[in-house]
Amino acid sequence: MKFVKRISLFFIYPMTMYSLGFASNSFIQKTFYPGDLYKAQELIEKNINNEYSPEYEEEPIQETLVSADPIITADTNYIVISYDMVDKKASENEEVTPDKYIGYNREKLEEALKEYEKSPSLTDLEKGFSNIELVSFSPEKVIVRKNYEIEPKGFYLINEQNYVVVYDENFKYRYMNTGISTEDLPEEIQTEILNMKYIGSEQELYHFLESYSS
Repeated sequence: MKFVKRISLFFIYPMTMYSLGFASNSFIQKTFYPGDLYKAQELIEKNINNEYSPEYEEEPIQETLVSADPIITADTNYIVISYDMVDKKASENEEVTPDKYIGYNREKLEEALKEYEKSPSLTDLEKGFSNIELVSFSPEKVIVRKNYEIEPKGFYLINEQNYVVVYDENFKYRYMNTGISTEDLPEEIQTEILNMKYIGSEQELYHFLESYSS
């Protein structure tokens, strides 16, 4: 019996001390580290509910968005303004975006327009093409302006307040005031001027002016 008592005491004493130690540790944790205990309980609950997330999560990689350089696409509206530098009038037309300009940014387009000035189309040359400039640029709309300065091929001499005045062949603008009095001209020339005398070239016009200028 003594042997049995010794064995019981051998097991009971360590278990009692372990229980006291565990109770003391729990008391200390609750008293001095309540936050840590709460976190531990929270982590256990999240783990049970499969909602656990580590205390130090890896920060997401923030991608730096680099703004793409705006370029011309097939959907870009290509507007051409034709400006008559003589009449001071402009007309606007939407044209098909030239295939060679697709993919161009503003800088490349400006370079291309400068090259076009060196060798414009025959149609533009016939219309008196002077130069081309970029008015505005965006992926949605590009506006360019073509300037034209049409030199008249012929002229009309008319009488205005007894003086010879020269107009372009289309009567769009006054080409010059000659300062020549119609009264100083031969009657035949006076009659022609009264009927709007036509001169077919600039060379012929200046020959006339040299002949009748005082």
